[in-house]
Amino acid sequence: MKTIIHYNKCRIVLIFTLLVSSIFCFGQKKEEENFDILKASFILPQPLPGGHYSSSISVIYVVTPRDWTDDVITAPMFSYQAKYTLPKGFNLQAGLTSLIISNRIYLGPYWNYKINDNYIGFGWQVAWNYGVLNQFGFATTITGWEQQPSIAVGHAFKKTALTLRGDLYWTNTFYISEGGYTIPNQNSFINGGSLSASFEQKLYKNRALAIGLKMDYVQYHIIAWPAFPVNGKRYWVPEFQIGLNL
Repeated sequence: MKTIIHYNKCRIVLIFTLLVSSIFCFGQKKEEENFDILKASFILPQPLPGGHYSSSISVIYVVTPRDWTDDVITAPMFSYQAKYTLPKGFNLQAGLTSLIISNRIYLGPYWNYKINDNYIGFGWQVAWNYGVLNQFGFATTITGWEQQPSIAVGHAFKKTALTLRGDLYWTNTFYISEGGYTIPNQNSFINGGSLSASFEQKLYKNRALAIGLKMDYVQYHIIAWPAFPVNGKRYWVPEFQIGLNL
């Protein structure tokens, strides 16, 4: 976990840089008034014509529970997400979230539907977790597969959008390798769920800034896998996110 603490310095610099950049951009003269959040939004579950690729980059700050570590640790994870639209409201979504020692890759379809200025989407992703640590007394690697069904609802204004989302985390397999030995856990279980809210607004030109809050209620979180609890209890794990839609 000392590696995670090391990244806290980077967290402060990143927050400051992003906030100053956003303030600076908004402080400039008015840009063209034809900005449409529907064209700039990445998170809003809107049906789009097929054959369109979009992506976003973000920094996610996860606050781990005291029961997992000696101190309350906030650590930044870097995330890249992408989607490719398909006909009839479908799209294919994928993403990579990484803290070097903790990584998560997901892929899966989403179906979206529009009701006036409101949007609703249903998705099902398959995720692969990978963690490796060979310092501080560890020589451990973990891998695991899980499924993540989700539902999202959103509303679009002229230059802003609000999206609420709920996710369920269903762990299928889990492997811990240490000292040449692998301990498998092939009994699937519900790790927990999460609720999130994301707000998107114009940053500059046709780019949108996304700010989000996510509350996980889980038995474990990939960012803190060296301190996984073994009591089977679920904990609240807050996540703060700030990102740029590309």
